[in-house]
Amino acid sequence: MILRRLLDSASARLARQSSDLLQLVVLTGTALVAMFGIGRAWMVALHLPSWTLATPLVLLAVAAMVVYYVRCVHHPADFVIEELNGSLVVTRVEGEDGGHHHRYAYTRQQRVRATRQIRLVGIRSHWSGQTRVIEGATSLFPEHRLLDGAVAEEDGRVYRWLYLLGPLARGRRVNVGIRQVFEDVYAPMKPYYRESCEERRVGKLSVRVQFDRADSPAEAWQVVWRRTRSGSSRQEIARTRCQPSGNHLAGKVVYEMTFQRPDRECAYGIWWRWPEPPTRRRPGSASAGATTEPEHDISPDSPAGRR
Repeated sequence: MILRRLLDSASARLARQSSDLLQLVVLTGTALVAMFGIGRAWMVALHLPSWTLATPLVLLAVAAMVVYYVRCVHHPADFVIEELNGSLVVTRVEGEDGGHHHRYAYTRQQRVRATRQIRLVGIRSHWSGQTRVIEGATSLFPEHRLLDGAVAEEDGRVYRWLYLLGPLARGRRVNVGIRQVFEDVYAPMKPYYRESCEERRVGKLSVRVQFDRADSPAEAWQVVWRRTRSGSSRQEIARTRCQPSGNHLAGKVVYEMTFQRPDRECAYGIWWRWPEPPTRRRPGSASAGATTEPEHDISPDSPAGRR
């Protein structure tokens, strides 16, 4: 298992690609040296200037590099995302033990354009905390079938695919999406929600988080994360305080952000801070008099993080 993880790591993949490139360079150099010797002898025999041999050799080297890039390095995406809309609705619920936790209704809808004929559209997600599923992941559109990996892989993400029940030709567009509802009963979720481009080109990306006004955050920020060089995690690169949106339902607080042509290596989302728990007055002894001490609610009530 450890050896497999090591071989599948980003550094190992880079080493394999570098080895392939080095082999190609050595092979190309050997071929060029051999051709140069033969060509030089031929040029001398025909009494032609030797510099005329440089042109075909350079063209051959460039052609070899182009063929290697197309076949071994360049892997075009099978579709691009023209518009991606992510939404998380957070509500506070009371558990069976009298404690409180949060319920999350997550939806992700995207309009994709096929760059070649496709039948599957992949979607991946990563949630923090320990949750209980209330409604399993389902397709937003009944004409599509959801193929759910259901188990997090080694990178912590759950991979899902929407089967279009038929081929989608190159250049055609389709709307796809999923919905899922869960609760952080066993361990609280981290207080953020974000969506990423999944290393694809995205025309427009929007993220929206909704709370009940009686259980709204004390403050919130718009945050941008970038993937590290190893590709195993993300680090924060920008943070801006944001205010609730004016376009929301009565009794609700909504934070949202929209980006045009976001960076495919970045993730964009909302990070919030819950209000401090209220202080409770605890009676002291008769001789000491009354004292006031803050009591911290240790119930798991800090939600949501999607990675």
